[in-house]
Parts: sequence; C-alpha cells; structure tokens
Amino acid sequence: MKHRPRRLPHLLIAVLSVILFCAVLMRLPAGEEDDPPTYKAEILHVENAAGGITSFAPDSAAYTVRIHLNSGPAEGTEETILHHTFNNPAFDIHPEEGEHILVRPAGESYAIVDYDRLPAMLLLLAIFAALLIFFGGITGAKALLVLLFAVILIAKGLISFILYAPSHIILATLCIGSIIALATQLIVSGRSVKAAGAIIGTIGGILIAGLLAVIAIHGTYLTGIAEEQAGMLKALYLQEVDFRELLFAGIVLGALGAVMDVAVSIASAQYEMKQLAPKTKFEALVSSGMSVGRDVMGTMANTLVLAYIGGALPLILLISAQPDLPLRHVLNLNMIATEIVRSLVGSIGLLCAIPITAYVTAFLICLPPSKKKKGREKSSASLDDKLSLLKQ
Repeated sequence: MKHRPRRLPHLLIAVLSVILFCAVLMRLPAGEEDDPPTYKAEILHVENAAGGITSFAPDSAAYTVRIHLNSGPAEGTEETILHHTFNNPAFDIHPEEGEHILVRPAGESYAIVDYDRLPAMLLLLAIFAALLIFFGGITGAKALLVLLFAVILIAKGLISFILYAPSHIILATLCIGSIIALATQLIVSGRSVKAAGAIIGTIGGILIAGLLAVIAIHGTYLTGIAEEQAGMLKALYLQEVDFRELLFAGIVLGALGAVMDVAVSIASAQYEMKQLAPKTKFEALVSSGMSVGRDVMGTMANTLVLAYIGGALPLILLISAQPDLPLRHVLNLNMIATEIVRSLVGSIGLLCAIPITAYVTAFLICLPPSKKKKGREKSSASLDDKLSLLKQ
C-alpha cells in the first residue's frame, strides 16, 4: 500500500515540537531593551528651513516636516517637527511627502529615526512564502517552517549566547549548525536513509570547514574586525569577546546552506537510483553520487564566492579606484584577506561534503534491513491481506 497514514502523526509531532522550541527561543533575551520606543508616521508636508548645522557639516540641510502619527500614544494626531541632515549619505534622510517613516520622542517633539521599511519587506516575504508553497506544496510548506526555525534559532539562540555567555562561540556555532541540518532533513525529507546520509554529509563538511577555518584564521593573522560595525560592537558591547570566533561563526553559517544543498542532491540521487534499480551495488552508488557531486560543485562554489563578492562590492570598488596600490598590499589587507579566507574555507567544506555524503549514503542504502523491520513489514503485509479478504 502506498498510503501511509501513520506518517501524519509523526509530521504533526515534528511541527508542534518546532513551534514549541521556537516559542521557548522567543522568550530568550536578545539585546538591549531600554531604548526609547519608535512609532510609525507618514509625512504630510515638507518645507526647507533655515538653520542647517554648517559648523561641522557644511552641506547640511534643515526641513520643517508635518507628520501624521500612525502608532503610539498620540496615534491619529499631527505634529510639526524640525529635521536636520549632516551631509552623511549613509545616515541622512531627506524627507518627501507621502513617505512612511519611524519617529521617536525627543523632548516635546519627535525626531525622525529611519524609513519604515517593514511593510515592503513583509510583502516580499509573503510573495516568497506563497511561491514556495505554490511550487513546492507540502514540501515547500515544510521548507518554510524549517527556514523560520533556523532564523529564530540563530537570532534568539546563537545571538543570545554570544551576548550573554560568549565563552564557547565555536562550540555553540557547530551545535546550532548541526541542529539546523538535522531539523531541515528530518522535517523536509522525513526519517529516511537519504536524510541520514545528507545529515552526516552536511555535518562532516561543516566540521571540516570549521577546523580549516580555525587554522586559516590564525594562520593568516585575521582579527575578525574587518568592518566598521564590528569595530563598534567591540568598543561598545563585546569588549571581552574574541572576534576571531565570531568570524568562525560567520564562515560556518555562511557555508551551511550550500553544503546542505549539495548533500541533499547527492543523497536523493543515490536513493532514487536504488529505488529504480534495487540490485545496484555499493560501487555504482558511490560512482553515481560522485558524478552528481561533480555536476553541482561548480555552481555551488560559484554561489558562495559570488555571494561574498556581492557583499564586498563597495570595498572592491574602493580598492579599484586606487590603481597605484600594490597588489601585495591589497591582498594583505585584513578586510580583503577575510573575504578570501571566508570564500575558500566555505568552498573546501562544500567539496569535502561530496565524498562523505556519497560514501555514507551508499553504505546506508546497501545495509541489509534488520530482522525487526522485516517482521514489521511481514505483519503489515499479512494485515493488509486479511483486510482485502474481508472486503471480498
């Protein structure tokens, strides 16, 4: 019989377990909670005002802004505020009518904090979820659940751990990466041989990438503070944290998705091959898995490298705008060396996951079924025969 209703309770238990675990994680602290509240508002009218702060920002500007508050204690009211810019394109907000912004109390008035970007992001998220479920069906819904689980686990688990107990970041990263790989395969693929092979291959690739990351970070004298926000974090909040461990966490989590993708592709191909040709031997399964791995390794390695290049594009442009810099000096810059190490270590972990997954999955598929499993199948078959006789 193809239909197996016993899988439904298992799926419900898995879903409820993930939801319960996420609920527990959501109650963990994740950062400072004493910041002043922000409220949503809409800009009704803007006028240029005199009095730009030209003493230290020569091209600064001032605006008189009429806003309508859409949340907070004064929701529904209108306020007129004075807004300044400081000639800093990274942080300046030049208000225009109809824009949605965030404001916070500033004395008797309000100050503009930032644009309200959440509605547009939620729309993109809704489109992504709808397409994932439309094309993937139940599997897409389970993938969405796993994605939510992974995001909450990192945001409320790993981040909280780093903020409040930053003593074993490397161990915490490896544990959380393994949990994400385990949950992803068990919820999406179910309790099966191909899921087991993909899990072992993913964890093996991540462990190798992690070991190589530790060696490479120390061997290349990386500090882990290659960006401005990392320096601010070190100065203001995490003075006692070794930022090389944070760099390790970023490398491992960045490679995790690509390694899982490769491992699942190999394990699924081997499993389907065994289903279609039950007499396929171990050597043929390994050869098939390695062939699939060779097909996907190029695109996955490109995915990792191009993702890091895309993130570092402003930095690359900044360096390219200075053609007189010696290549040796450029390659030895901390920020450049960090991106190179990140790309290479992730790609090596991905490559190592290919043979691990191929051999482990082939071994698990070729294992003879246990006597207990045979007994269950025999009793199930006899029960089906009895039911069919009763129907006749």
